[in-house]
Amino acid sequence: APSKIRGAMVGIYQSNICLAIVGASILNAADHDMRNGWRYSLSVQIVLGAATALGLFFCSDTPRFLESAGRSEEAVRVLTALRGDEQMASQELAMVRAELEEEKLIGSASWGEIFVNKYFRNVVILGCLVQFFQIMTGINAMVSFGGTLFADLGVTSIASTLTPPLSFLIGNTIGGFGLVDRLGRRTLLIWGMAGMALSMLAGGIVALVAGEHTSEGGAGYVIIAMIVCYMFSFGISWGFGAWLYISEIMPLRVRGKAVGLCTGVNWGPANVISAFITPLMIAGPMGSGGTLLFFGVFSAFVVPFAVFCLPETKGRTLEEITPMFRFTTLNEFLQFVDGNLKKGDGMGVVCATKEAKMNPVAGVDTKPSSNAVQDERGETVEV
Repeated sequence: APSKIRGAMVGIYQSNICLAIVGASILNAADHDMRNGWRYSLSVQIVLGAATALGLFFCSDTPRFLESAGRSEEAVRVLTALRGDEQMASQELAMVRAELEEEKLIGSASWGEIFVNKYFRNVVILGCLVQFFQIMTGINAMVSFGGTLFADLGVTSIASTLTPPLSFLIGNTIGGFGLVDRLGRRTLLIWGMAGMALSMLAGGIVALVAGEHTSEGGAGYVIIAMIVCYMFSFGISWGFGAWLYISEIMPLRVRGKAVGLCTGVNWGPANVISAFITPLMIAGPMGSGGTLLFFGVFSAFVVPFAVFCLPETKGRTLEEITPMFRFTTLNEFLQFVDGNLKKGDGMGVVCATKEAKMNPVAGVDTKPSSNAVQDERGETVEV
Protein backbone atom coordinates (compact mmCIF):
# COMPACT_ATOMS: atom_id res chain seq x y z
CA ALA A 1 0.00 0.00 0.00
CA PRO A 2 1.17 3.61 -0.55
CA SER A 3 2.92 5.03 2.51
CA LYS A 4 0.21 7.67 2.98
CA ILE A 5 -2.51 5.09 3.61
CA ARG A 6 -0.59 2.15 5.12
CA GLY A 7 -2.07 2.91 8.53
CA ALA A 8 -5.63 2.99 7.21
CA MET A 9 -5.15 -0.34 5.43
CA VAL A 10 -4.12 -2.05 8.67
CA GLY A 11 -6.95 -0.19 10.40
CA ILE A 12 -9.47 -1.94 8.14
CA TYR A 13 -8.07 -5.31 9.23
CA GLN A 14 -8.33 -4.39 12.90
CA SER A 15 -11.83 -2.92 12.44
CA ASN A 16 -13.07 -6.28 11.23
CA ILE A 17 -11.75 -7.86 14.43
CA CYS A 18 -13.45 -5.17 16.52
CA LEU A 19 -16.77 -5.72 14.74
CA ALA A 20 -16.47 -9.46 15.35
CA ILE A 21 -15.83 -8.88 19.06
CA VAL A 22 -18.89 -6.62 19.31
CA GLY A 23 -21.01 -9.17 17.44
CA ALA A 24 -19.78 -12.00 19.66
CA SER A 25 -20.57 -9.95 22.77
CA ILE A 26 -24.12 -9.33 21.59
CA LEU A 27 -24.65 -13.00 20.72
CA ASN A 28 -23.23 -14.23 24.03
CA ALA A 29 -25.40 -11.79 25.97
CA ALA A 30 -28.48 -12.92 24.05
CA ASP A 31 -28.02 -16.68 24.54
CA HIS A 32 -26.33 -16.54 27.95
CA ASP A 33 -29.31 -17.98 29.85
CA MET A 34 -30.42 -20.45 27.18
CA ARG A 35 -29.92 -24.16 27.78
CA ASN A 36 -28.07 -24.62 24.47
CA GLY A 37 -26.72 -21.08 24.27
CA TRP A 38 -23.11 -22.18 24.10
CA ARG A 39 -23.95 -24.39 21.13
CA TYR A 40 -25.49 -21.43 19.30
CA SER A 41 -22.40 -19.31 19.90
CA LEU A 42 -20.04 -22.01 18.64
CA SER A 43 -22.20 -22.89 15.63
CA VAL A 44 -21.96 -19.32 14.34
CA GLN A 45 -18.23 -19.89 13.88
CA ILE A 46 -18.95 -22.88 11.65
CA VAL A 47 -21.34 -20.89 9.47
CA LEU A 48 -18.99 -17.90 9.13
CA GLY A 49 -16.01 -20.17 8.49
CA ALA A 50 -17.88 -21.97 5.71
CA ALA A 51 -18.95 -18.64 4.18
CA THR A 52 -15.34 -17.44 4.22
CA ALA A 53 -14.09 -20.65 2.61
CA LEU A 54 -16.74 -20.33 -0.11
CA GLY A 55 -15.88 -16.67 -0.71
CA LEU A 56 -12.23 -17.53 -1.33
CA PHE A 57 -13.22 -19.23 -4.57
CA PHE A 58 -14.25 -15.82 -5.91
CA CYS A 59 -11.02 -14.06 -4.91
CA SER A 60 -8.32 -13.57 -7.52
CA ASP A 61 -4.61 -13.92 -6.88
CA THR A 62 -2.76 -10.73 -5.98
CA PRO A 63 -1.17 -8.69 -8.78
CA ARG A 64 2.20 -9.13 -7.10
CA PHE A 65 1.94 -12.92 -7.16
CA LEU A 66 0.69 -12.95 -10.75
CA GLU A 67 3.60 -10.77 -11.88
CA SER A 68 6.11 -12.95 -10.01
CA ALA A 69 4.63 -15.99 -11.76
CA GLY A 70 5.04 -14.36 -15.18
CA ARG A 71 1.29 -13.77 -15.68
CA SER A 72 1.57 -10.06 -16.42
CA GLU A 73 -1.67 -9.75 -18.42
CA GLU A 74 -3.69 -11.19 -15.54
CA ALA A 75 -1.84 -8.90 -13.13
CA VAL A 76 -2.80 -5.83 -15.17
CA ARG A 77 -6.41 -6.98 -15.36
CA VAL A 78 -6.71 -7.57 -11.62
CA LEU A 79 -4.95 -4.32 -10.72
CA THR A 80 -7.11 -2.36 -13.16
CA ALA A 81 -10.22 -3.78 -11.50
CA LEU A 82 -8.87 -2.65 -8.11
CA ARG A 83 -7.74 0.83 -9.19
CA GLY A 84 -10.35 1.56 -11.86
CA ASP A 85 -7.77 3.02 -14.23
CA GLU A 86 -5.62 0.96 -16.61
CA GLN A 87 -2.89 3.59 -16.92
CA MET A 88 -2.58 3.90 -13.15
CA ALA A 89 -2.56 0.11 -12.86
CA SER A 90 0.23 -0.18 -15.45
CA GLN A 91 2.34 2.40 -13.62
CA GLU A 92 1.86 0.62 -10.31
CA LEU A 93 2.66 -2.73 -11.87
CA ALA A 94 5.92 -1.30 -13.18
CA MET A 95 6.82 -0.42 -9.58
CA VAL A 96 5.93 -3.97 -8.53
CA ARG A 97 8.27 -5.34 -11.21
CA ALA A 98 11.07 -3.12 -9.92
CA GLU A 99 10.49 -4.35 -6.36
CA LEU A 100 10.51 -7.98 -7.49
CA GLU A 101 13.79 -7.43 -9.34
CA GLU A 102 15.28 -5.80 -6.24
CA GLU A 103 14.18 -8.75 -4.11
CA LYS A 104 15.87 -11.14 -6.55
CA LEU A 105 19.11 -9.17 -6.30
CA ILE A 106 18.98 -8.99 -2.50
CA GLY A 107 17.88 -12.57 -1.94
CA SER A 108 16.25 -13.97 1.16
CA ALA A 109 18.06 -14.42 4.46
CA SER A 110 18.12 -17.82 6.12
CA TRP A 111 16.68 -18.38 9.59
CA GLY A 112 20.19 -18.68 10.93
CA GLU A 113 21.16 -15.33 9.45
CA ILE A 114 18.28 -13.64 11.26
CA PHE A 115 19.68 -14.73 14.62
CA VAL A 116 23.42 -14.54 13.83
CA ASN A 117 23.49 -11.25 11.92
CA LYS A 118 23.50 -8.59 14.63
CA TYR A 119 21.87 -5.93 12.45
CA PHE A 120 18.92 -8.14 11.59
CA ARG A 121 18.70 -9.70 15.04
CA ASN A 122 18.26 -6.41 16.90
CA VAL A 123 15.37 -5.12 14.83
CA VAL A 124 13.69 -8.54 14.95
CA ILE A 125 13.98 -8.56 18.75
CA LEU A 126 12.32 -5.14 18.91
CA GLY A 127 9.53 -6.38 16.63
CA CYS A 128 9.00 -9.47 18.81
CA LEU A 129 8.82 -7.29 21.92
CA VAL A 130 6.22 -5.05 20.27
CA GLN A 131 4.04 -8.07 19.56
CA PHE A 132 4.62 -9.58 23.01
CA PHE A 133 3.69 -6.34 24.77
CA GLN A 134 0.57 -5.90 22.65
CA ILE A 135 -0.95 -9.02 24.23
CA MET A 136 0.67 -9.03 27.68
CA THR A 137 -0.68 -5.59 28.54
CA GLY A 138 -4.10 -7.17 28.95
CA ILE A 139 -6.18 -6.89 25.78
CA ASN A 140 -6.93 -10.60 25.38
CA ALA A 141 -7.60 -10.85 29.10
CA MET A 142 -10.24 -8.12 28.82
CA VAL A 143 -11.79 -9.59 25.66
CA SER A 144 -11.79 -13.25 26.78
CA PHE A 145 -12.29 -12.92 30.53
CA GLY A 146 -14.02 -9.54 30.77
CA GLY A 147 -17.36 -11.15 31.63
CA THR A 148 -15.78 -13.29 34.36
CA LEU A 149 -13.97 -10.27 35.74
CA PHE A 150 -17.11 -8.12 35.81
CA ALA A 151 -19.10 -10.92 37.43
CA ASP A 152 -16.43 -11.27 40.11
CA LEU A 153 -16.75 -7.54 40.72
CA GLY A 154 -20.53 -7.82 40.97
CA VAL A 155 -21.16 -5.91 37.73
CA THR A 156 -23.43 -7.86 35.35
CA SER A 157 -25.37 -5.30 33.31
CA ILE A 158 -25.65 -5.46 29.50
CA ALA A 159 -23.81 -2.13 29.38
CA SER A 160 -20.73 -3.71 30.98
CA THR A 161 -20.79 -6.38 28.26
CA LEU A 162 -21.15 -4.16 25.20
CA THR A 163 -19.52 -0.84 26.10
CA PRO A 164 -15.86 -2.05 26.24
CA PRO A 165 -15.82 -3.70 22.77
CA LEU A 166 -17.69 -0.73 21.32
CA SER A 167 -15.06 1.62 22.72
CA PHE A 168 -12.42 -0.66 21.16
CA LEU A 169 -14.12 -0.28 17.78
CA ILE A 170 -14.46 3.50 18.09
CA GLY A 171 -10.83 3.88 19.15
CA ASN A 172 -9.61 1.75 16.27
CA THR A 173 -11.69 3.74 13.80
CA ILE A 174 -10.33 7.06 15.03
CA GLY A 175 -6.74 5.83 15.23
CA GLY A 176 -6.57 3.72 12.08
CA PHE A 177 -8.46 6.06 9.76
CA GLY A 178 -7.93 9.47 11.30
CA LEU A 179 -4.73 9.79 13.33
CA VAL A 180 -2.05 7.24 12.45
CA ASP A 181 -1.16 8.83 9.10
CA ARG A 182 -1.38 12.32 10.61
CA LEU A 183 0.15 12.11 14.09
CA GLY A 184 2.36 9.12 13.31
CA ARG A 185 2.92 5.67 14.76
CA ARG A 186 5.33 6.64 17.55
CA THR A 187 3.02 9.24 19.08
CA LEU A 188 0.04 6.91 19.18
CA LEU A 189 2.04 3.97 20.55
CA ILE A 190 3.48 6.07 23.39
CA TRP A 191 0.34 7.92 24.46
CA GLY A 192 -1.93 4.97 23.81
CA MET A 193 0.12 2.78 26.15
CA ALA A 194 0.17 5.57 28.74
CA GLY A 195 -3.63 5.73 28.59
CA MET A 196 -3.85 1.94 28.94
CA ALA A 197 -1.58 1.99 32.01
CA LEU A 198 -3.45 4.81 33.77
CA SER A 199 -6.84 3.23 33.08
CA MET A 200 -5.86 -0.18 34.42
CA LEU A 201 -4.10 1.24 37.47
CA ALA A 202 -7.09 3.44 38.33
CA GLY A 203 -9.57 0.57 37.83
CA GLY A 204 -7.46 -1.80 39.93
CA ILE A 205 -7.09 0.67 42.80
CA VAL A 206 -10.84 1.36 42.87
CA ALA A 207 -11.61 -2.38 42.84
CA LEU A 208 -9.21 -3.09 45.71
CA VAL A 209 -10.46 -0.15 47.81
CA ALA A 210 -14.13 -1.03 47.24
CA GLY A 211 -13.51 -4.70 48.00
CA GLU A 212 -16.77 -6.66 48.09
CA HIS A 213 -18.83 -3.48 47.70
CA THR A 214 -18.05 -2.79 44.04
CA SER A 215 -21.69 -3.37 43.08
CA GLU A 216 -22.76 -0.70 45.54
CA GLY A 217 -22.52 3.01 44.88
CA GLY A 218 -20.42 4.17 41.95
CA ALA A 219 -17.39 1.86 42.27
CA GLY A 220 -18.66 -0.59 39.68
CA TYR A 221 -19.37 2.18 37.18
CA VAL A 222 -15.91 3.67 37.73
CA ILE A 223 -14.30 0.29 37.03
CA ILE A 224 -16.35 -0.12 33.86
CA ALA A 225 -15.39 3.40 32.80
CA MET A 226 -11.69 2.63 33.32
CA ILE A 227 -11.88 -0.56 31.28
CA VAL A 228 -13.72 1.35 28.55
CA CYS A 229 -10.88 3.91 28.58
CA TYR A 230 -8.37 1.06 28.40
CA MET A 231 -10.11 -0.54 25.40
CA PHE A 232 -10.37 2.83 23.65
CA SER A 233 -6.68 3.57 24.28
CA PHE A 234 -5.69 0.15 22.95
CA GLY A 235 -7.93 0.48 19.90
CA ILE A 236 -6.57 3.90 18.97
CA SER A 237 -2.95 2.78 19.20
CA TRP A 238 -1.57 -0.70 19.83
CA GLY A 239 -4.53 -2.61 18.41
CA PHE A 240 -3.58 -1.96 14.81
CA GLY A 241 -0.32 -0.12 15.49
CA ALA A 242 1.68 -3.17 16.56
CA TRP A 243 0.86 -4.98 13.30
CA LEU A 244 1.54 -1.90 11.20
CA TYR A 245 4.85 -1.18 12.91
CA ILE A 246 6.47 -4.60 12.53
CA SER A 247 5.54 -4.69 8.84
CA GLU A 248 7.31 -1.36 8.28
CA ILE A 249 10.56 -1.76 10.23
CA MET A 250 11.86 -5.08 8.88
CA PRO A 251 14.63 -4.99 6.24
CA LEU A 252 13.54 -6.37 2.90
CA ARG A 253 15.98 -9.29 3.03
CA VAL A 254 14.40 -10.73 6.20
CA ARG A 255 10.91 -9.23 6.06
CA GLY A 256 8.89 -12.39 5.42
CA LYS A 257 10.59 -14.54 8.06
CA ALA A 258 10.91 -11.67 10.56
CA VAL A 259 7.24 -10.67 10.44
CA GLY A 260 6.31 -14.35 10.70
CA LEU A 261 8.51 -14.74 13.79
CA CYS A 262 7.02 -11.64 15.44
CA THR A 263 3.52 -12.91 14.70
CA GLY A 264 4.47 -16.25 16.23
CA VAL A 265 5.47 -14.50 19.45
CA ASN A 266 2.07 -12.78 19.51
CA TRP A 267 0.00 -15.92 18.91
CA GLY A 268 2.37 -18.21 20.79
CA PRO A 269 4.05 -17.22 24.06
CA ALA A 270 2.12 -13.99 24.62
CA ASN A 271 -1.32 -15.51 24.04
CA VAL A 272 -0.55 -18.69 25.97
CA ILE A 273 0.82 -16.83 28.99
CA SER A 274 -2.08 -14.37 29.01
CA ALA A 275 -4.66 -17.15 28.66
CA PHE A 276 -3.24 -19.13 31.59
CA ILE A 277 -2.38 -16.43 34.10
CA THR A 278 -5.53 -14.31 33.77
CA PRO A 279 -8.08 -16.83 35.18
CA LEU A 280 -5.56 -17.85 37.84
CA MET A 281 -5.16 -14.22 38.95
CA ILE A 282 -8.92 -13.55 38.98
CA ALA A 283 -9.67 -16.71 40.99
CA GLY A 284 -6.62 -16.42 43.22
CA PRO A 285 -5.63 -14.06 46.04
CA MET A 286 -5.05 -11.17 43.62
CA GLY A 287 -8.68 -11.14 42.58
CA SER A 288 -10.08 -8.85 39.91
CA GLY A 289 -8.58 -5.70 41.40
CA GLY A 290 -5.12 -7.25 41.54
CA THR A 291 -5.50 -8.48 37.97
CA LEU A 292 -6.23 -4.96 36.74
CA LEU A 293 -3.26 -3.63 38.72
CA PHE A 294 -0.98 -6.30 37.22
CA PHE A 295 -1.81 -5.26 33.67
CA GLY A 296 -1.62 -1.59 34.65
CA VAL A 297 1.90 -2.00 36.03
CA PHE A 298 2.94 -4.07 32.99
CA SER A 299 1.60 -1.36 30.68
CA ALA A 300 3.44 1.32 32.65
CA PHE A 301 6.73 -0.51 32.06
CA VAL A 302 6.05 -0.61 28.31
CA VAL A 303 5.73 3.19 28.05
CA PRO A 304 9.51 3.78 28.42
CA PHE A 305 10.13 1.01 25.89
CA ALA A 306 7.99 2.87 23.36
CA VAL A 307 9.69 6.18 24.14
CA PHE A 308 13.25 4.82 23.93
CA CYS A 309 13.01 2.12 21.25
CA LEU A 310 10.31 2.96 18.68
CA PRO A 311 11.33 5.54 16.03
CA GLU A 312 8.73 7.22 13.84
CA THR A 313 8.08 5.44 10.51
CA LYS A 314 5.21 7.54 9.15
CA GLY A 315 5.67 8.43 5.50
CA ARG A 316 9.16 6.91 5.28
CA THR A 317 10.42 4.47 2.65
CA LEU A 318 12.18 1.19 3.45
CA GLU A 319 15.52 2.79 2.56
CA GLU A 320 14.86 5.49 5.16
CA ILE A 321 13.54 3.17 7.88
CA THR A 322 16.28 0.49 7.80
CA PRO A 323 19.16 2.80 8.87
CA MET A 324 17.18 4.00 11.89
CA PHE A 325 17.64 0.58 13.53
CA ARG A 326 21.30 0.08 12.58
CA PHE A 327 22.95 -0.44 15.97
CA THR A 328 25.01 -3.30 17.42
CA THR A 329 27.02 -2.14 20.44
CA LEU A 330 25.80 -0.67 23.72
CA ASN A 331 27.17 2.72 22.72
CA GLU A 332 25.28 2.61 19.42
CA PHE A 333 22.12 1.55 21.24
CA LEU A 334 22.47 4.60 23.49
CA GLN A 335 22.81 6.73 20.35
CA PHE A 336 19.68 5.02 19.01
CA VAL A 337 17.80 5.93 22.21
CA ASP A 338 19.15 9.49 22.10
CA GLY A 339 17.97 9.87 18.50
CA ASN A 340 14.50 8.70 19.52
CA LEU A 341 14.35 11.12 22.43
CA LYS A 342 15.50 14.09 20.34
CA LYS A 343 13.80 13.59 16.99
CA GLY A 344 12.16 10.18 17.08
CA ASP A 345 14.35 8.79 14.29
CA GLY A 346 16.65 6.38 16.12
CA MET A 347 20.03 6.06 14.40
CA GLY A 348 18.82 8.11 11.46
CA VAL A 349 20.42 11.36 12.54
CA VAL A 350 23.63 9.66 13.67
CA CYS A 351 24.04 7.71 10.43
CA ALA A 352 23.24 10.71 8.24
CA THR A 353 25.74 12.85 10.15
CA LYS A 354 28.50 10.29 9.78
CA GLU A 355 27.80 9.91 6.07
CA ALA A 356 27.80 13.67 5.53
CA LYS A 357 31.18 13.99 7.30
CA MET A 358 32.66 11.25 5.12
CA ASN A 359 31.30 12.78 1.91
CA PRO A 360 30.17 16.37 2.57
CA VAL A 361 29.83 17.19 -1.11
CA ALA A 362 27.65 14.29 -2.22
CA GLY A 363 25.65 14.04 0.99
CA VAL A 364 23.45 11.00 1.56
CA ASP A 365 21.86 9.22 -1.39
CA THR A 366 19.08 6.87 -0.32
CA LYS A 367 17.97 5.87 -3.80
CA PRO A 368 19.33 2.45 -4.77
CA SER A 369 20.61 1.90 -8.28
CA SER A 370 19.93 -1.11 -10.47
CA ASN A 371 23.17 -2.66 -9.14
CA ALA A 372 22.24 -2.21 -5.47
CA VAL A 373 21.94 -4.99 -2.94
CA GLN A 374 21.57 -5.11 0.83
CA ASP A 375 24.64 -5.98 2.85
CA GLU A 376 24.72 -7.76 6.22
CA ARG A 377 23.62 -4.56 7.96
CA GLY A 378 20.56 -4.18 5.78
CA GLU A 379 22.18 -1.21 4.00
CA THR A 380 21.80 -0.67 0.27
CA VAL A 381 25.22 -0.81 -1.40
CA GLU A 382 26.58 -0.91 -4.93
CA VAL A 383 28.02 -4.11 -6.41
